Amino acid sequence: MSLLALRNVRAFYGPLQALHGVDLELEAGSITALLGSNGAGKTTTLRAICNMVRVTGTIEFDGRALNGLATEGVARRGIAHVPQGRGTFGHLSVEENLQLGAITRRSRREVDADIARAFEHFPILKERRGQQAGLLSGGQQQMLALARSMMLRPRLLLLDEPSFGLAPLVVRETFDRLEEINRAEGVTVLVVEQNAQIALKVADRAYVIETGRIVMAGPAAEIAASDDVRRSYLGH
Repeated sequence: MSLLALRNVRAFYGPLQALHGVDLELEAGSITALLGSNGAGKTTTLRAICNMVRVTGTIEFDGRALNGLATEGVARRGIAHVPQGRGTFGHLSVEENLQLGAITRRSRREVDADIARAFEHFPILKERRGQQAGLLSGGQQQMLALARSMMLRPRLLLLDEPSFGLAPLVVRETFDRLEEINRAEGVTVLVVEQNAQIALKVADRAYVIETGRIVMAGPAAEIAASDDVRRSYLGH
């Protein structure tokens, strides 16, 4: 069953058109990778889903249109967006960042339970719960961004370049935690990545975007086996 569907989506920055008729579907409970080079339209696709840019076409989440909703309204439907650069509040503690992630929720007991669950997924954050987020390593900040997004109790998680600026071992650990969250919490994931190799290892399905157009789609294993993808994104 499709949880998210984009049909003939076009996106604009003022007069500049960045997406040219994108069609994309996510199955509930799946991990989907969106691959492409810089400027291909990956980040714009996430922004289009969140109504952060001007969009035409149809975007449906769980059978209901997202078109016309404010970005906050999209989040309230159950979509969490982790932008590139992580966006943590560096002057606040780890735990305060998590509390901010749940700012729209009313039950303190449920929020506390979700913070405890976040610490189960990310034990290093529990060790540093009182530390300023800005003093964390890059990998720890990425984990905090993931944990904070989960405080919304999302059904769909949008991740923009989670491997950016991280060492290979930290990238592997980050994607391990992502797989764990997907399995344990049943959260559907759309991950935008330039590191195609790691993204295709965890994804069920993948799309390749070039100059604002989807040029390839299919099971992740088939995309990984494509000669074009291997030459362009996997380096062999």
